[in-house]
Amino acid sequence: MFVSKISWWSFGSILLVQLVISMMAIADGAYVVPVFILPSLVFMIWLLRSTYYEVQPQTQMLRIVSGPLTWQIPVTSITRIKPSHNVLSSPALSLDRLKIYYNRYDEILVSPRDKANFIEVLRQVNLQIQVG
Repeated sequence: MFVSKISWWSFGSILLVQLVISMMAIADGAYVVPVFILPSLVFMIWLLRSTYYEVQPQTQMLRIVSGPLTWQIPVTSITRIKPSHNVLSSPALSLDRLKIYYNRYDEILVSPRDKANFIEVLRQVNLQIQVG
């Protein structure tokens, strides 16, 4: 199992903004605002604790889990992996990402902490994967 690399600065800035908004709302007497912010904080913590990538050699599947979302990608359908810093929403908690191309037109962004080992494990299942 490969855990996601985390860009703490991005989560920290989101947390700071939510904290400032909550404090301003409480100062103005709007105690209901923090109640609406709390679920987003819980969701962020859920993502931080549950985003990972698992290569299953026996089934030749790449399982990607991020909070409530799960992807199952056949490793044999992966054609290419290249580095990316794309900011699109994805099951990646860092901007230090890998773009995985699979099937004919599909792609997904991931951010394993140990990128080299992640790629090596995928290539052990599918030697046809191009890197770079």
